[in-house]
Amino acid sequence: MAAKVIAFGSGKGGVGKTTIALNIGFAIASLEKKVLVVDTDVSLPNLDLYTGLERPIITLLEVLNGSADVQSAIYSIQMGLNILPCGSSLHALRDINMDKLEDVILELRNMGYDFIILDIPAGLSKFSMLPMTYSDEVVIIVNPDPASISDAQKVKAVLELAGIKITGVIVNKYKKSIYEDIGVKLGLVTIGTVPQDDAIIEARDRKKPLILLKPRSSSSKALLTIARRICGIPEKESILKRLLK
Repeated sequence: MAAKVIAFGSGKGGVGKTTIALNIGFAIASLEKKVLVVDTDVSLPNLDLYTGLERPIITLLEVLNGSADVQSAIYSIQMGLNILPCGSSLHALRDINMDKLEDVILELRNMGYDFIILDIPAGLSKFSMLPMTYSDEVVIIVNPDPASISDAQKVKAVLELAGIKITGVIVNKYKKSIYEDIGVKLGLVTIGTVPQDDAIIEARDRKKPLILLKPRSSSSKALLTIARRICGIPEKESILKRLLK
């Protein structure tokens, strides 16, 4: 069975999209699913920096310019998560063939993964739209601030015009504010909210999976809940709910 390809996009940069994509990848892997996270940002990649996999020799850039096969660019890291990083070589970037990305994703679909998460560049450039076009669905990452919400509305409008399925939004860096339900404001389902939490920053800086480093943190619990929803796994009921039944 072919993998489901989910693109994680955003209108505004700096919303924590890569951090969310990576940690949801870890959370899905913890649910005994085979998952691959792909960094499709060919101009400003960051995925490898957040994992401790520094300066990988073979990356998506080499695959797209035809100097390497896709299997050799995939790395298995902590918790059995697989990642396909994107290098920052100016020489490789010059020779890149973005049209080949469709073939790469098609090949990845049939490599035995349950889920493939695409970490998409922010905005609505060609480099953002192409990988979203090749995905099964898009999740928009948004922060509870006016600029992020406004940019997310623009992304939503363009994706709908292009006929690309939007599953919903994940609200990152969430804290109680005047924007109580951003999903309703955007006219989309809220898949989950990840609270503003120092544990996320600590995990990023230490290059560790959040759910291992701080499993009891509010952000870790939120990410696991989102991962369960993505996988279609029913949420665990609280003791109180079970007693009431």
